Amino acid sequence: MKQVNFSHPGGFPLEQETLERLQTAYRSELYEAIKSHLSILPETNYLIAHAQNGKQGWAVIHQDGEGILYPITFPITSGITNYLKTTRTTTNLIYGDGTSQKAYTDYQAEYVSTKGTPIVNDTETVNYHDLGTFKTVKSIQAIEEIIAGIDGRIKTIEATIPVIDNRVKTIETTLPTIDTRINTIKNDLESYLPLDGSKAMKGDLNLGTHHLYLNTLNAATSNDYLLAVNNQNQVVKNSTLLSSLTDRIETLEKRLATSVPAGMIAIWGKPAPFPEGWEEYVPLRGRMPVGLDTNDSSFNSLQNYGGSKTKKLEISEIPPHTHTYDKAIEGRGYQTKADKYPYGDSTSEVSGSTGEGLPFSIMNPYKVVHFIEYTGRSLTTTALTTPPNLIAQKIGATFVDLSWIPTYTNAGITNYLIYKDNDLFATINNVPFFTVNGLSRSSSYNFSVRSQDAAGNISGESNTIRIKTNLL
Repeated sequence: MKQVNFSHPGGFPLEQETLERLQTAYRSELYEAIKSHLSILPETNYLIAHAQNGKQGWAVIHQDGEGILYPITFPITSGITNYLKTTRTTTNLIYGDGTSQKAYTDYQAEYVSTKGTPIVNDTETVNYHDLGTFKTVKSIQAIEEIIAGIDGRIKTIEATIPVIDNRVKTIETTLPTIDTRINTIKNDLESYLPLDGSKAMKGDLNLGTHHLYLNTLNAATSNDYLLAVNNQNQVVKNSTLLSSLTDRIETLEKRLATSVPAGMIAIWGKPAPFPEGWEEYVPLRGRMPVGLDTNDSSFNSLQNYGGSKTKKLEISEIPPHTHTYDKAIEGRGYQTKADKYPYGDSTSEVSGSTGEGLPFSIMNPYKVVHFIEYTGRSLTTTALTTPPNLIAQKIGATFVDLSWIPTYTNAGITNYLIYKDNDLFATINNVPFFTVNGLSRSSSYNFSVRSQDAAGNISGESNTIRIKTNLL
């Protein structure tokens, strides 16, 4: 590194070469040595230290291919932020040849909260930098603190090693005991229940819900155990449980073997009785089936119903039309329309109303059959069931349309009982739908349904639904 002696008693000849040596000593030797020591790479910006504790900070910022050491101003007016504003100011002097040339360049940085617009002119260059892109050069103190923390962890690990060694030794000491116990278990298993079947099993075998006891017959109850050993060491059956299983098997054997899926609807062109497992499908009694159509609001839900056998045309449904006729003007006598007469020609009048508006049939040609559903239930064992799936098909201001899935019984369903707010509201025939009229506007009600068979038996209550009528 170059050194200049300014302390000579005879003075110092200040020449341009001397100034070049000073600048070389600072920028080309001292600064380069610092960059090499801190491992500063070209084209990468570095934060060496933040401005704090009354001291200015430092940052190395590369501009035009050269790394410049910028001091960061303190005190901080906006606090340490995410951005740096750098200002490079150039000062010109008049040289000996009378020309104004760049003499000094000052570099300064300060914290700013947001990026501004860069400025470049002959005397000033202002740029903004994101500190998030800077690499941080750790100080010697910070490095020493990190090293001290690592040393502390190493010491903790070293202190733990003897404990780990002791535990390993304990495990190694215990391994022969574990091996001995494993061998004992293997020998016990082979002795208790040999895989070749050469010995009978002794003791009890837990099978979950049912148990197999092989000690004494008294250990087994009449319901829980399948086999037991009697006093003569003979395996005997549990007659009660076996009898129950046999009854179940016989019941299954009596059921009709068929591949018809439950819920299938078919047409039956003969009088009742129906084939085994089939019952009348009441919802189609007196109705035609319509296929489900999710795109049509009238047919987008299973069990929906509607339609009528007759239709009465309303005035609004009749095509617009009138009837006209010629009416003679008073005073014409028996003159015809073609005759000229001082009173003028005839006038046009509209006739009065005619017709009675009676309903007329819109029925297509039809033949009556039974619609039957396969349920798989025996006709001799069907019991009265609760009406399932009660729903509100439509809610108005003073009415609600209810529907449910029909129920079945040997005696046949004769009625459905409609309950409103836990009180019997209506008794209807064997149809799975009903319109409740006479309700109050914007009011809430609870509804449920029970079925009744020909013997007078009444089923349990269906699910209860709560509805609120519309205001309009």
